[in-house]
Amino acid sequence: SGISGDRSCVVLNDIHIDIMDYIVPASCTDTEFRKMWAEFEWENKVSVQTNISDMNLYLDHILGCTNMKCLTPKQALSGDCGFLAANMYAKSVFGEDALANISIEQLPDTGALSGHIRIRAKSKVWRCLSETR
Repeated sequence: SGISGDRSCVVLNDIHIDIMDYIVPASCTDTEFRKMWAEFEWENKVSVQTNISDMNLYLDHILGCTNMKCLTPKQALSGDCGFLAANMYAKSVFGEDALANISIEQLPDTGALSGHIRIRAKSKVWRCLSETR
């Protein structure tokens, strides 16, 4: 209460924040990635479920949805072997790191993609990445 006894109220339900606005693609070396991967305690494993049948298009889709940067060189992702594995990295504007690894294959009988995306971070704050598809 103020001097006059008036009270102000802010309705927090009306405030909408998109956590993705606070996540930016980032770079690190392979050594730094492996060190953080070993140190980070929180992990979420997400099964791939998509109508996208091209592995590189799916990777681009995931990178766009998560604001992550692909650390795996493009030449390592080229070719048509039916399998794709890549490391991804992002930072929050608050300096928190998030790592991800995508490992997918194209099923020969259906052409559908199958696999997982593993996300690692120091805390569950990054759970929002696993909800993005």
